[in-house]
Amino acid sequence: MFEKFINSSTKVKGLLEVGEISQKDFTKTISFDFVANLPIIEVEIAQKKYRFLFDTAALSVVPSSLVDKLSLKTIQEIKINDSQNNISSRFLYTLPALKVGDLEFCDFVVVAQDFSEQTPLSCLGFDGIFGYNFLHSLVTHLDYENQEIILSDTLPSTKGYTKMPLAFDGFSGAKFEINLPFRNVLFTLDTGKNDGFSLSKLDELNAFREYNYEFKETSGLFMSSVGGEQDMQQERAYLVKEFNITKSIEIQRYPISMSETTQSLVGNEFMKNFDVILDFRKKQLYLRQLGDEPIRKSLSEGFGFFTHWSEEKKLYISALTKGSPAFEKGLKIGERVLAIGDIDTYDLSKEEYCKLFLELNSSKETYESQRTLELTIKNDITIKRVLLKKQDNINAI
Repeated sequence: MFEKFINSSTKVKGLLEVGEISQKDFTKTISFDFVANLPIIEVEIAQKKYRFLFDTAALSVVPSSLVDKLSLKTIQEIKINDSQNNISSRFLYTLPALKVGDLEFCDFVVVAQDFSEQTPLSCLGFDGIFGYNFLHSLVTHLDYENQEIILSDTLPSTKGYTKMPLAFDGFSGAKFEINLPFRNVLFTLDTGKNDGFSLSKLDELNAFREYNYEFKETSGLFMSSVGGEQDMQQERAYLVKEFNITKSIEIQRYPISMSETTQSLVGNEFMKNFDVILDFRKKQLYLRQLGDEPIRKSLSEGFGFFTHWSEEKKLYISALTKGSPAFEKGLKIGERVLAIGDIDTYDLSKEEYCKLFLELNSSKETYESQRTLELTIKNDITIKRVLLKKQDNINAI
């Protein structure tokens, strides 16, 4: 999602710290839908309801249609980059009012964008983004267990939580330090990221290789952001062992992906292990681990292919994991997928693709339990059926 500004002027930074909340001495609980591992909340603008992604690493975004409809005041044009380091130009606007429940946010800065044509983001069904600049004067409690976000202007009881510094300048997402074996790294806490860790290749270079960690390498199109898709990506997911968040929170093992395009982020798949309180005002983070089991996750087991959809190509192979069942069976990026198991995908509409996309991203455990999967594949000259049989520790579909 939108992460930081290329134009990091003091003037722009000050704009992101403006805005007021009408109420005082409040604690408001907001329920969220967890769609493909992303929190979606309901907001109200000009007496109309919208679904917004709650994203702690993004600047707030409203639907493009509201610029003219509400005659939003243009502040200035800026350049920003998103979590995949896509650079784009955007105008900053002043939004007179936005309500979450009965909590009213007045005169906050936003950008505008239409997500309806961005596949697969459009499948998630959100209209805008409730981002970090709305949170700069709040205490934000992320309760993943109960699918609730508690917004307050006072700090609740933090008994039983681990306290640590939160790097937040009101200018980008909040960051906290994780002690990796090779050095300490500041990760942005990104609730707009549905998986676990990503690490900038520029940060670490050959550190992973020197530690001889097990890894899987994926190439192709397998991720997207609000700034757009990248035509070709290459990513390695390393299984990093024995690291910690302060001395009291230890991680036994967890995959960390690295590519040249991503930033250092930690998303919901990992943060779901905790009850999280972010005090943006005093720059403190509080974590309470859920459960007594050590935090551990292996390189996920799957068939090693990713799919994407377009009006022209319909469903096609968009990325492959080296050494996976799909890779070993000779599947190629760009080949059309006519069927997945007993699901006919020959003439898949966008709506049908979205249903399949959400099902796969909401039921990963179910699909990872399958040991075999049959695909019907079409390339330029042939149609073939391919039976994939799982190996151990291969990236998921």
